[in-house]
Amino acid sequence: MRTLEEDLAAAIKYHGHLCSGMILGVRMARFALKQLSIDDPLNYRDLVVYVEMDRCVADAVSVVTGCTLGKRRLKWIDLGKVAATFVDLNQDRALRVAVLPGCPHPEPGEEIVEFWGLLSDEDIYRWQEVKVDIPLHDLPGKPRNITNCESCGEQVLDGREVIKGDRTLCRACAQGTYYLSAPVL
Repeated sequence: MRTLEEDLAAAIKYHGHLCSGMILGVRMARFALKQLSIDDPLNYRDLVVYVEMDRCVADAVSVVTGCTLGKRRLKWIDLGKVAATFVDLNQDRALRVAVLPGCPHPEPGEEIVEFWGLLSDEDIYRWQEVKVDIPLHDLPGKPRNITNCESCGEQVLDGREVIKGDRTLCRACAQGTYYLSAPVL
């Protein structure tokens, strides 16, 4: 396993800056990996991580664990919480780690590496063993199901299609999209 300093440097290089979120995410991931006895996360293929926020912490967790969206080993659940659940598929164990309510934060201008270095994991996080039932179509690996939307014709992977009446649709055609179509030039 890399040192804390090496993990933090890798996270900063990936994310682009040092902030409290980088430190919290690096330490959170390292804590969970230690609890799950995963020594070489970058080469361990049975770890899936659910992050509960789309902020700096998520990037740090991804870098330390080696879990990414593209490998289907990083899952984003938009709860807006500084928390993540680390699932070891091989051991059938999962650990959810969250920043404690009322956790202190550095004052503006305070040296953040030094500040966070003075706090123990117990001062920052709460954690608990949890159970996560990952559906087969959400597991890492090749798509288990590919279908085409009967409206737009685009491919829909891994059970994300919607059956509406007698038609198989993508979620965008069935429920609406986040984007507005521009006129084709």
